Amino acid sequence: MILPALLIAAVIASRDTAFKAAPPPPKTIAELESRIKQVLDSTHTPGAGLAIVRHDSVIYTGGIGLARVSPKVPATDSTLFRIGSTSKAFVALTTLALQQEGKLTLQDELKQRMPGFFFENAWEGTDPVRIVNLLEHTSGFDDNSLMSYANNDPAPLTLAQGLRLDSATRVSRWRPSTRFSYCNTGPAIVARIAEEIEKKPFEQIVQERWFTPIGMATATYLRPDSIKLHVATLYHDDGITPVPYWYVFIRPAGSIHASAHDMAAYVRFLLGRGTIDGRVLLPRAAIERMERSETSLMSRAGLTVGYGLNMYRVADTTGWMWTEHNGGVEGGLSDLSYLPDQGIGYAFQINSGSGKALQEIQGLVRAFLTRGLTPPAKMPRVPLAAGMAAQFDGWYRPVSPRMQHLQFAERILNIEHVTFGDSSVVVKPLFGGASTLLPVGARLFRRATEPVATLVFVNDSANGRPRGMESFGSGLGGSSARVSTFSALGTFVVACCWAAGVLWTIVVALFGGVRWIVRKLRRHAAASSAAALPWRLAIVAALSITINLVVIVASANDVRVVGNATPPSITIWGAGVLFLLVSLASGYVAFRPRATSTRWEMISLDTARMVIALNVVAALYLTYWRYIGWRTWA
Repeated sequence: MILPALLIAAVIASRDTAFKAAPPPPKTIAELESRIKQVLDSTHTPGAGLAIVRHDSVIYTGGIGLARVSPKVPATDSTLFRIGSTSKAFVALTTLALQQEGKLTLQDELKQRMPGFFFENAWEGTDPVRIVNLLEHTSGFDDNSLMSYANNDPAPLTLAQGLRLDSATRVSRWRPSTRFSYCNTGPAIVARIAEEIEKKPFEQIVQERWFTPIGMATATYLRPDSIKLHVATLYHDDGITPVPYWYVFIRPAGSIHASAHDMAAYVRFLLGRGTIDGRVLLPRAAIERMERSETSLMSRAGLTVGYGLNMYRVADTTGWMWTEHNGGVEGGLSDLSYLPDQGIGYAFQINSGSGKALQEIQGLVRAFLTRGLTPPAKMPRVPLAAGMAAQFDGWYRPVSPRMQHLQFAERILNIEHVTFGDSSVVVKPLFGGASTLLPVGARLFRRATEPVATLVFVNDSANGRPRGMESFGSGLGGSSARVSTFSALGTFVVACCWAAGVLWTIVVALFGGVRWIVRKLRRHAAASSAAALPWRLAIVAALSITINLVVIVASANDVRVVGNATPPSITIWGAGVLFLLVSLASGYVAFRPRATSTRWEMISLDTARMVIALNVVAALYLTYWRYIGWRTWA
């Protein structure tokens, strides 16, 4: 479960950031611990819990650093950390077990399994939302609202109550079984179906079917008793300020607390292909299905990387194909990864939200585990298929946003340009470095250091994308559509011009304010100007949208502020609405006939009209994409 602040930050980041070159691998456990401690210190992360497994043997479980800063409490292998979205795989395991028992199937339709449960799908007649879509994140549903993230009812809520909080996001934005878009609600819905079948709470189902048999003795979905158990405190980025406990409103999506010892047992179970200590809890084929994506267009087009049943399969730039799932809650991150064929895996958790710490510890542990091993052979390079450039060269815009309210920014900032050469393709985002990919199939491409294809070009006319691109590398996957140069760069240029206009308006306001003060001090009467009223309205518009953006960025690190009706969240909504109203009003005022007496007055009026026209375009654009009017607490 990823926090809204991370979602907002991700809008301006590449959707497919490659791993950095791995550092020299630690050669011993002691060296690994020492280097992880250095990462914790450099990132202000108090502590970590770590489990490393080789085949059926646990070669390390331990704590590094502090579980609590004040008073100081060391982290140990029994310290409970929150594992966030790593929790989701237990929904998939439960679903596969119920399918084995004939109680449901992955192809069951949601409307049949949960009659009366609210969701909308314009393609339900031909492409219904199925259980498998909810687990593979191909339902097209929007991710959770900020309001539901902010819910912190210590009651805690039942799963049925939690799902009722967020029904408005359950709308398929495109045809199910086409695009991947991460959605926390999907696994929770499937967990609710399991509750209806088993007639017991999902937490009890998992305890009986998985935690106890696997040996996860202290793992729990509910808030653990810190008197009886060793529980890590979660911290803000400074590593000092504690984060209040978050009662996740749909616990199956990301609420498990687990120790390094618990996670070691879980990794043993996964590497054992559903068997632990000689006991078969799930057939090997079921585990393999969990790790395989089938319902997305990218999987049908030939990518073997992707999101399976609540488990990722990713290719990193060191040449390995990892099966994994990470997770995040406010103040805590986790990573579980393994190589089934090599029989090695690990899990670690940290008690801060530092993505830098997560990435660096991940690199260290993976390098330690794979030292001396030879990565699998890479997919062989093939000649570039004829006609690829004619079909797919050009600009691409993302079309599978995780949070619909942020699509207004993503579709402008995350555009990419694709250029075909004689034997490769270059993908260049507006911001960041270009990636060169090699052909390994008719439309399949991989980076030079990746073992398999991570990008495929598709014809998807049935879904409004005659030319499309699907990618799934080291980050979350995404779908893009080819657009004209005018559409791609036009929106970006207009956005830049509008931003420049807002900044210029603020400069005009400052200059005008100083000029007004000087005139008052000198007791000079201000001359009437045809541009005065348009500029005043433009200034109000600029100030209102500036306040809107500043407050939402300043509040993004605390979901309780933006997800509840608080002064900042109401300000965000009110300032946005004010920007729309003032922009429209200023457009009416500015473009009425106005007489000017001097050349400078005419220039000032024309400049004000240009700024106001950009404001009107921006206001209508932001309203169309549902940013203006967004009540973040609703």
